Amino acid sequence: MARLSFIYGLIAFGLSVVACQRPDEAQSASQLTSAEVQERLIEQNRAALEQERGFIKEFMDSTGWAFQPAGSGAFEWRVEQGSGSAIEDKELVALRYRLTGLRGDLYQEGEQEVRVLRDPDAVWGLQYALQRARHGDSVVLVLPAHLGHGLAGAGEVPPMSPLVYYLRVL
Repeated sequence: MARLSFIYGLIAFGLSVVACQRPDEAQSASQLTSAEVQERLIEQNRAALEQERGFIKEFMDSTGWAFQPAGSGAFEWRVEQGSGSAIEDKELVALRYRLTGLRGDLYQEGEQEVRVLRDPDAVWGLQYALQRARHGDSVVLVLPAHLGHGLAGAGEVPPMSPLVYYLRVL
């Protein structure tokens, strides 16, 4: 819900900026150089990423769990250390999982097999986390949108959605 509010807020902000411009300002805005357009897009992306980081931090703070940085903006909390072997690249790994948004919206759950670093159907953040896991691990993984389904979303997952994976590596 917050993600949709964020997207609608960006659209409303853009429309309000255009609506508040005088005709001569609107014309000059349409005559931006490509470098100015690029700089504005970069600024908007930075603002969106900062807001996403804030949402992720709020989620982690609300749980009281001991999340650790896992690289590229991801965080993980190892609920239980497995006693099995370490997972290797290209290994086919069976998982039991539950995938939600930060507010608990259930997107998917069940069991699946993932070929580590070779599975086009598994998001990069999940595959990256599996590289550090062992058979038998239970992990809660928080992924920013760019390590999940990105700008477009997929299936039940809305666009620009940070993800929470509750994983059991079988």
